[in-house]
Amino acid sequence: MAEYSRQIRTPEDNYEYLVKIAEKKVKGPVLHLFLKAILGGWFAGLGGHAAFVLAASYYKENGLLGTPKVAFGLVFTSALLAIIFTGTDLYTGNTMSFTFTLYKKRIDPVQFGCKILVSLFGNYVGAVLAALILSGGTGYFTPEVGPGNPYMKLIAKYKTQQSFWRVICSGIGCNCFVCLAVWSSYVALDAAGSILAIVILITSFAVGGLEHIIANFYTLHACWISQTGITFVDVYFRNFLPTFIGNTIAGSLFLGLPLSILYGGSPKVTEDPEEELLPA
Repeated sequence: MAEYSRQIRTPEDNYEYLVKIAEKKVKGPVLHLFLKAILGGWFAGLGGHAAFVLAASYYKENGLLGTPKVAFGLVFTSALLAIIFTGTDLYTGNTMSFTFTLYKKRIDPVQFGCKILVSLFGNYVGAVLAALILSGGTGYFTPEVGPGNPYMKLIAKYKTQQSFWRVICSGIGCNCFVCLAVWSSYVALDAAGSILAIVILITSFAVGGLEHIIANFYTLHACWISQTGITFVDVYFRNFLPTFIGNTIAGSLFLGLPLSILYGGSPKVTEDPEEELLPA
């Protein structure tokens, strides 16, 4: 029989690999995590801005939204690719990997809560900075300067006029896709496999119109800056709060806990112990 080399990690190995990455992140310097989270939020804003510029070019009032959604999704994958490949930080992925590490008792609940809030706040700073510089600075989505304002008005209306519970459910669905993208990017042992997994899963959440808290940090601040008519209450209480709740439930309870029950009892890892861990 011909020999072959395995190109993916087993689920048990991948679980342990992510536990080690998360443990290193939680027990490392707070400033390092905060800076990585700022970069993660900035990358989300970079990908979001480029994706909205492309999607807006396909948008026609009262037309079908399939093409703008696909265009947005394909370009927005650049955000998670940048985060994974630079070893920076994303809150929504941490809801899963930090839960793994808490389940394995490598960290305590206080460490979990403190570091995950550092991650969230850093992502917020980076994403808002991107909205100010990219959307505010370029003016692409403002009525007076750029052609993207009608599309951003549609996005702002969609994201701030849904019911609280509907946004929570949308946030749950979204972070299932995002956490699966993070998980799958480490299952693959080569860059091509990681890229393919991320592109498919992130495009799927975008096409589904689901709610992601870090992406929304950029998106709704960009909408706010671009004079789309939304208010502070619309942004923070009608979207950010329920999206945060839904994303956190998905990462910790829908994926983090079940995968821990399935794979958390197998501490043996076949990876080379000298292999350097990438801080994700």
